[in-house]
Amino acid sequence: LYIVFNSKMVIVIGVHIADVSYYVRPDTALDLEARNRCTTVYLVDRRTDMLPKLLTENLCSLRSNVDRLAFSVIWEIDRNYNIINSKYCKTIIRSRRAFTYM
Repeated sequence: LYIVFNSKMVIVIGVHIADVSYYVRPDTALDLEARNRCTTVYLVDRRTDMLPKLLTENLCSLRSNVDRLAFSVIWEIDRNYNIINSKYCKTIIRSRRAFTYM
């Protein structure tokens, strides 16, 4: 998530999620298994990943100062919080900080 004011003085907000489609091709065994799992499940003492650890903990994980492929939605919002423009796109992002689950 980032928030900036552009030259038109509207708020620009971006939300980004890791793009695994570069690594997971449609209708492969990996894709079919991920579809069956549907999502990563987080429990108090463990998690069950939708995809292999190499992808979830390394290649697609948001790490500080490392470029990552992402799907993004970028909104422009006016001062009254009305969305005046939105864009969905594939992006390359570089996180400033890495966060962990507690």
